[in-house]
Amino acid sequence: NLMSLFGLHRALRGALVGHFATVEITSSPGSRRLAQAMRRTGAGPAAEHFYDEHVEADAVHEQVVRREVVAGLLEEEPHLDGDVAFGVDATNYVEDRLAERLLGAWRAGESSLRTPL
Repeated sequence: NLMSLFGLHRALRGALVGHFATVEITSSPGSRRLAQAMRRTGAGPAAEHFYDEHVEADAVHEQVVRREVVAGLLEEEPHLDGDVAFGVDATNYVEDRLAERLLGAWRAGESSLRTPL
């Protein structure tokens, strides 16, 4: 997978940081939607609390990733800026393709698996 590819090759460390930053920056809104879904579906207080806590924690992680991880890497190795951007773009591309596949199958009433069960 993409994260493993980036993580297993030191030359792709900028792309790995871009991938990591994308995941952290987009996780707080996702946790907020999950918390709302937990309330809407009556999943219970423990499930609601779990995702409510993640909204706040993920917002803090986002700032740490931006200010310390990405900024720190680029301060030390400014030539990796394009690699960081590539990691962000690659992550968004893969996530968009996955969403397209899953939602397309769901809307068509089909399995998203290559070989349906």
